[in-house]
Amino acid sequence: MSNIKSLGDINAKSKQTDKFETLDPIKTFPEEVTKIVDVADNDDHIVFLSSEGKLYQTRPGKYHKKLKAFENLPPMKSIASGYEHFLALSNEEKPKVYGWGHNAEKQLGFISNNKDEEEKPILIEPLKEENIEKIFGSGYCSFFLNKTTNVLFGCGVSTNGVLGKPEIEEEYAEIQKLHENVANVFGCHSDHTLMMKTDGKLYGFGLNLDGITLFF
Repeated sequence: MSNIKSLGDINAKSKQTDKFETLDPIKTFPEEVTKIVDVADNDDHIVFLSSEGKLYQTRPGKYHKKLKAFENLPPMKSIASGYEHFLALSNEEKPKVYGWGHNAEKQLGFISNNKDEEEKPILIEPLKEENIEKIFGSGYCSFFLNKTTNVLFGCGVSTNGVLGKPEIEEEYAEIQKLHENVANVFGCHSDHTLMMKTDGKLYGFGLNLDGITLFF
């Protein structure tokens, strides 16, 4: 992804062309944000990952003045978001998973009333010994894929089969082993998820009110 110069605001001027509408750049990021390689967002915040592995967070509509860097973290290589939470995976020999944001449905695998844990990334302890190489946020859930063992872990709201588990199991699940022989997961940022097994077959699980996927 090329360097993001601006995201526009209510003062941005619209240019009408024959093919599409574009926006003139209005605001720029601070000089230290040289290259953005990934972006994750939810209703409340936007998180940016720089090429140096640093995380920056802001609120929609206040991009320049409120851009905040998270300090005292290892370099990160990937980020993900659900409805109310964020995940980040460190760029280390043994990657570690961090999470932050609203956590009332155990999106991070535990419940806490500590506001500091909503505002800055904290280490998700139960995954420290797992070789997690992929992270996904989907609605009120989180998924963590161990690429060495092809085991998928997850936590969050378990109703409507959103974790790929029967609905009669715990409503709010702590981090648990969900599925084996998983090659990839496609977080859909909603109440359903798609999963590809090592045999190449695609599976869907979660809420199915609009024929989006299948109940598990």
